[in-house]
Amino acid sequence: MARVNARAVHERMMREDPEYAREYDALEEEFALIGAMLDARQKAGLTQAQVAERMGVKQPVVAKIEGGKSNVSFDTLNRYAHANGYKVKVEFVSS
Repeated sequence: MARVNARAVHERMMREDPEYAREYDALEEEFALIGAMLDARQKAGLTQAQVAERMGVKQPVVAKIEGGKSNVSFDTLNRYAHANGYKVKVEFVSS
């Protein structure tokens, strides 16, 4: 079976499919938050299991959070940040 280059497919879809691009752009803030979370965990040198233990949850919960599969509360986000040695900073910017 041939391999699919997901990045190339995404880039082509962004160029060729306006609806795809619009939907993707609508999720920009969510993607940025998930990226920041993954970056924090990587910089902390922790695994999902270690973060989960520090948060008092099981590893699949952390996987769901990092995968954007869970609409987390501010409290959960704050616990995730603290488990990685960070704190949450919220900023409102004009649109």
